[in-house]
Amino acid sequence: MIDSSYKEFAIGSLFKFVHAPPRWKGEEPREPAGLLGKVGTVLAGPDVDPHDWGGIFDVLVGGQAFRYYGDFMETI
Repeated sequence: MIDSSYKEFAIGSLFKFVHAPPRWKGEEPREPAGLLGKVGTVLAGPDVDPHDWGGIFDVLVGGQAFRYYGDFMETI
């Protein structure tokens, strides 16, 4: 079952990578490793995410397909 805290993106929607919110008091916003500001397309998801970071999505960014956490993604 997919957690209700997971983000929802329609397949084919465009998104950009953003800072994820802090996980606890005093933590800085989290940056997506080398991806901040890059734009991509959602291919599938969300899948189960053991870290509770918004679900795991299959994405296409700059011609590369990979999986990434929804907390670092924002619809554009």
